[in-house]
Amino acid sequence: MGIGSFQKLWLIASVGLFSMQRFSEIPRTLYSSAMIARIALVLTLLQCPSVFAQSQAADADVRQALAHFIRAFDDLDWEHFRLAFDDNATVFYPRATPQRANGRAEFEKSFLTVFQQIRGSKTAPPYMDIQPKELRIQFFGDVAVATFHLDDRIGFLNRRTIVLHKTEKDWKIVHLHASEVSVARGVP
Repeated sequence: MGIGSFQKLWLIASVGLFSMQRFSEIPRTLYSSAMIARIALVLTLLQCPSVFAQSQAADADVRQALAHFIRAFDDLDWEHFRLAFDDNATVFYPRATPQRANGRAEFEKSFLTVFQQIRGSKTAPPYMDIQPKELRIQFFGDVAVATFHLDDRIGFLNRRTIVLHKTEKDWKIVHLHASEVSVARGVP
């Protein structure tokens, strides 16, 4: 089978299955409908490793974006921290600020205060040691939802949801939701 025949078979397998009424135009002795169906299945399965590899790459990219964000927050590295966010991001804080922060001006104003409080009298990074527990990442096209919790405050479970959007260059945080719930001692 030459390259021309392969291309014709590919076209028949990929398009012909969706327009079965056109099978009358195809010489049945050369390409049976069962053969075309098998070829379409094989060609579809050949695409699966590519899709799997893309999802693995997206997962790795989101994990890297989260790691950079957490490192910047641990170190109170303002420039890298703020660049992790999209300009139109929204933020819900766990304490002190009950309203949603809408957009860069609002969330940066609040986070600058948070940075000052965390820094206190410390003179060098890291200022914190954020360790996400039970990280789960879900993908919805070019959006990733990362959920985890922190056990950094006795008697409370600090829950986090970070929504990221894939831009042309990288993943940006479009929403951060921080909440905490009181838990009985000994309950994770």
